[in-house]
Amino acid sequence: MAKPDDDLPILPKKTAGKKLVPEGRRPSPPMLRLMRIARAIGILLGGFVTIVGLMSVVGIVTDMFWVRLGIAVLVGIALPALAADRVLKRTNMGGGLATVVDVFAIVLLLLAIVFVGLGSMTAGILRDEGDRYARSGSKLMARAVYFLAGVSPTFPGEPGYKVAKDIKPRGPDAGAPLVPGTDGGAK
Repeated sequence: MAKPDDDLPILPKKTAGKKLVPEGRRPSPPMLRLMRIARAIGILLGGFVTIVGLMSVVGIVTDMFWVRLGIAVLVGIALPALAADRVLKRTNMGGGLATVVDVFAIVLLLLAIVFVGLGSMTAGILRDEGDRYARSGSKLMARAVYFLAGVSPTFPGEPGYKVAKDIKPRGPDAGAPLVPGTDGGAK
């Protein structure tokens, strides 16, 4: 008795997918290490600048640190994730995690270049973000953000710091003494 499959032609087995790099053309170990370093720099540096830039954009609406950070992280992860999803769906690359990491690095660096490259448009909001860090006491972050904004400030206690006498303090309690009932240390 013949099986029902005996009449069908025998087809070659289908491979898992087209390989991006043939087995004989794999990158050398030093090149793989260099590629991983470039990915890490792209994600770390691009991610930092992107998050700070997005925080400065959200800072137009609110000064609350956690709100600015939360929205910036959400958008900073969602945009590269959406781009990686589109790349994987539109191409048959099948690169998996390496492709996703590459897309994240590229998108984060692209956003960082946009924030820094549009200096005339983003310098003000980046400077305001640096001011927020300086007011909170974080000199290191303030210096980093000021650097992105193209500003080089001096902080109190540093050589070259000058007190501007003609500038009036800002804010609702700017003229109030530090301790009620005193002159606030003014002489």
